[in-house]
Amino acid sequence: MKKLIAVLTLAMTMTLTGCGYKSGVSTGERQAYLYFTGSVDDVSVSVDDGKRFGVKPGRDNQYRILPGKHSVKVYRGDELIVDREIYVGDGVAKEIGVH
Repeated sequence: MKKLIAVLTLAMTMTLTGCGYKSGVSTGERQAYLYFTGSVDDVSVSVDDGKRFGVKPGRDNQYRILPGKHSVKVYRGDELIVDREIYVGDGVAKEIGVH
């Protein structure tokens, strides 16, 4: 009799606690980052031939992009000083050195 009560109690507990469970995996938005080191004074950056933007140096100044393959071009004035093809994984910050 005690075994029967224990089994019924265990079955009811498992049934009741399973009701609120939602199956599936929840993931956040896919994102990756670029940051620039070196001499970034008076430089502008273009990612995938998009609009140029200015940057600040250091790991604390990260610029969000989508994960995947990208073309990164760094200009000082109108002179192209960095032209790189990169691959950035999800959640990864990639350093671009500017000299």
